[in-house]
Amino acid sequence: MFVAISLLLVIAFAMAWSAMPPQHSVAGAAAEPFRQAGRQLSDWYRIHIRQGLAEKTPDYEAASRRFLDADPQRGAELIVQYGCGACHDIPGIRAAQGTVGPDLHDFAQQSYVAGVLPNRPGDLTRWLLNPPAHSPATAMPDLGLKQDEARDIAAYLLGSEVRR
Repeated sequence: MFVAISLLLVIAFAMAWSAMPPQHSVAGAAAEPFRQAGRQLSDWYRIHIRQGLAEKTPDYEAASRRFLDADPQRGAELIVQYGCGACHDIPGIRAAQGTVGPDLHDFAQQSYVAGVLPNRPGDLTRWLLNPPAHSPATAMPDLGLKQDEARDIAAYLLGSEVRR
């Protein structure tokens, strides 16, 4: 029962969010992960209830770290292309040994992105799209990433605990 109510609340929130006119491109980027998560959760329940498999509670923690169409390998290439390693030490990227920004080893285990946003795929993507919009005092510049590029980089960083 709790899961069904949670599902309805998530879907209602996603519908309300998508009905709001975006103030700028960041609002649209922020809404997309909620829409996708709502569709994914709805599809999961529709399929599993029909098959009688919905009695088991899904692993929401694992689902919160999943990207539907992001490419972590492309994310690694983009990290090199945009020069992220000039400031950050990033696991799995040989040239990324910067010391200006934070070390991104075990990044997926951190609770917050730059201390201001929860460390979840959508929030990390929002941060990468425009860091100064979320923390004006940050030294991290707006790199001009496109949404798909930010998602690919976020997918790489959140999956980095397996690349030791």
